[in-house]
Amino acid sequence: MDSLSQIVLGAAVGEAVLGRKVGNRAMLWGGICGTLPDLDVFANAVSDPMSALAYHRAFTHSLPFALLAAPLVGLAIHRFYGGKEGPVPGRAAFPILLVAFYVLLTVGSLLMPIEVYKVPQITLVITLVFAAIFLGVGGLRWLRGFPDVLQNAGWRGWSWLAFAAIVTHPLLDCFTAYGTQFLQPFASSRIAWNTISVADPLYTIPFLILLIWARTRVQGTGARRKLNTAGLILSSAYLLLTVVNYFNVESVMDDTLADRGIVAEQRVVSPSILNNILWSGTAKGADGIYYFSQYSLFDQERNFAPFIRIDGNHKLIAPYVEDRDVRILRWFTKEYYGVIPTESAGTVQVNDLRYGLIADDPNDPTSYIFSWRLDTTRRPVQVVQEFAGPREEMEPSVWLGKLWERLQGV
Repeated sequence: MDSLSQIVLGAAVGEAVLGRKVGNRAMLWGGICGTLPDLDVFANAVSDPMSALAYHRAFTHSLPFALLAAPLVGLAIHRFYGGKEGPVPGRAAFPILLVAFYVLLTVGSLLMPIEVYKVPQITLVITLVFAAIFLGVGGLRWLRGFPDVLQNAGWRGWSWLAFAAIVTHPLLDCFTAYGTQFLQPFASSRIAWNTISVADPLYTIPFLILLIWARTRVQGTGARRKLNTAGLILSSAYLLLTVVNYFNVESVMDDTLADRGIVAEQRVVSPSILNNILWSGTAKGADGIYYFSQYSLFDQERNFAPFIRIDGNHKLIAPYVEDRDVRILRWFTKEYYGVIPTESAGTVQVNDLRYGLIADDPNDPTSYIFSWRLDTTRRPVQVVQEFAGPREEMEPSVWLGKLWERLQGV
């Protein structure tokens, strides 16, 4: 999900694990560890678009990474506050732990089944950014003055906090349509349960309010613990509600396809952005034709309507389906993709059809949320631009208005 949600979840988990022992530092490092997996976005700065696409929510979002990185991060935090427990004694701890973190990240990333370019550069940037976070926290400590009594926990305590905050990040991402590669580097498949949007205010805002409220209470008190626990329970209950909504909407999609006589090889349903009321559905037919529609929980009738027919046009890139960039696009979209020609000779636009349209014309390049421009004059073919096309239709005032209007039901 969005970074704010992950920070809030990580901070709340950190408070639950170590709040009684280290106070506000548990929230601080829980929030930092909770957003650590998303440092993989820095792949965009040093590698090509398809490598960045394949690397996002990959090894840093995996269970093996959480298990192996947590002791390193936990020991670094323990040493940061003057602790002497655990291996790697003395002042050499930080550079050794930094190198170990880099090696772990690099080896795990190189073992990924998907071909990612410039892995050492990607992992170096991530490692340096994480080191900069420690420097930033240290700078704040220096500005505020060092306390006479240091609140610290043992190496194992900090490691448990790091593991809990890191692993809950990809687990939450599993509920989204984007999904996460939780089993990397052993498998490239993404786990995506499609129950919640990547940004949902009803999940985040109440959780954030309760966390801030808990932060104002005296550390270690029952009131603080109860408020933090309430935030965790409320957010988890909302996640459970999204699962219930998913199975309800899934049955509506299946019934609608049967009523319309549409034979689908596959179909996918997921909530639209910022809510869990308006759902999108895309069905893949055997003839390479896709059918997109929407359903609101406020609709008077239990059916997706209207259906928009989208020609996949896979023949436009048929000669290149095994080229590396196209293979990544096919993998990322789970074969829910359509191709349309562009005004530039030798280029086509590949659109992710899982998220449907933001306009009514499937031949309009600006109608799609996720799209890539592919240069077929090169061999192997390459993605040369993401989110191609002038996106006037994606002006917030336009698409939010359409979203709100359809959400209210028909």
